[in-house]
Amino acid sequence: MKCGVLMATIPSAHTDSRFDVRRAAMSRYQIKVSETDISTIAAEGVSVLDACLEGGVALEYNCRSGECGECIATLVSGTVKELPGADPAIFNDGHRAEGKILACMCYPQSDLVLSTRLSARPQAAIGHHHVHVTQVIPHGPSIYEVRMLSDQPIDYEAGQYFEWVVPGVSSNRSYSVANRPGSCELIFHVKAYEHGEVSQYLKQGRLREGDMFELVGPYGTFGLGSQAEAPAVMVAGGTGLAPLCALLEEEFASGRKRQIRLFFGARASCELYWLDRLQQWAQKHPQFQYFPVIADPDSSPDWQGELGLVTDLMQRKLTDAMGYEAYLCGPPAMIDAVEDLLICKGIDESDLHADRFLAMV
Repeated sequence: MKCGVLMATIPSAHTDSRFDVRRAAMSRYQIKVSETDISTIAAEGVSVLDACLEGGVALEYNCRSGECGECIATLVSGTVKELPGADPAIFNDGHRAEGKILACMCYPQSDLVLSTRLSARPQAAIGHHHVHVTQVIPHGPSIYEVRMLSDQPIDYEAGQYFEWVVPGVSSNRSYSVANRPGSCELIFHVKAYEHGEVSQYLKQGRLREGDMFELVGPYGTFGLGSQAEAPAVMVAGGTGLAPLCALLEEEFASGRKRQIRLFFGARASCELYWLDRLQQWAQKHPQFQYFPVIADPDSSPDWQGELGLVTDLMQRKLTDAMGYEAYLCGPPAMIDAVEDLLICKGIDESDLHADRFLAMV
């Protein structure tokens, strides 16, 4: 949601203006996972998903905005208030008729019992982290690299994201970390939009070196899959490159030598950033290849590289995908098209890992 760009996520339930959370955190409801002894307590105004995450119940999820469908659960008992806005291709009346809910879009109105799968991945505790900004680096007219430093390493997994608490901005924004955990530094990639609140915050230079900043997280279950030796194809659209860079760093640090091909698509060449870093990785790790492509040649008359959509390039460069794992980050339409292509080329659907980014400005 997923994020480098303004990710596939909505503000946390605590700041969502569509649901009046200030009216009383007086009511508290129990959420129990059926056929287990796992439960937690939800305060009024907190989504089912956020209550579970805050309470240590490891529900499967990623975007927290109704776009990925990973937090679909069966409501065994109880009542919820559902917010509008879920992608109907992901969650629709057919699911509702089966008694299912999207945990990220629903708020308890009573005690609940859920039937749902739990994540096998260890999940770091969600917390509030105070960091300071060390660098704000523009890459062309619309991409910013923002580096932050904490007093001690923050616990997260490669592929996860944090909410930014931006002064003067009405709701939190979410960005994936572009580097692997283990140090005190966190790197984010931000796409700036013409009329966006956070975009103006960056363009006007209001985020400066030395500024103190608050992060909330980590969130998300996007990360490396279980087939450590399988060849991998990675596909990034715009700042969807951010979490993939964290995954690549994790792979390189592991010492594994599996083949990895990264396809990196953008509208214009000025939006293809960090190519020098990708080139350095390719030189240092022969098992890694990368393929940048731009969709609009008129915007980049000096571009000498590949042209077309990222799926066009994949058709030319990827003969088949049988036995591969895939990691896809970027706009939902791009991810849907890439998934269809990879399935046609033989990939098992269980080996598709996606992080859909929404442009929340």
